Amino acid sequence: MRAAADAVGWGISERIDRLETIAETLEDGEVGLERAKDLREEAAEHLVLLREALAVGDGEFLEVDVEEG
Repeated sequence: MRAAADAVGWGISERIDRLETIAETLEDGEVGLERAKDLREEAAEHLVLLREALAVGDGEFLEVDVEEG
């Protein structure tokens, strides 16, 4: 996880923005094969980190006690 790991402090919105930039760059088709592979790998890394950040626990409802006060 090279490039995505370099963005340690990034939140969800920053990662989504980066994924959009990568997609636009690849869609333009003006990058070489090696750069395209690197961008695809970076995108995959961002997606893994986003999935982890957005994990909700098998879709189960969890009961949480909230103290009033």
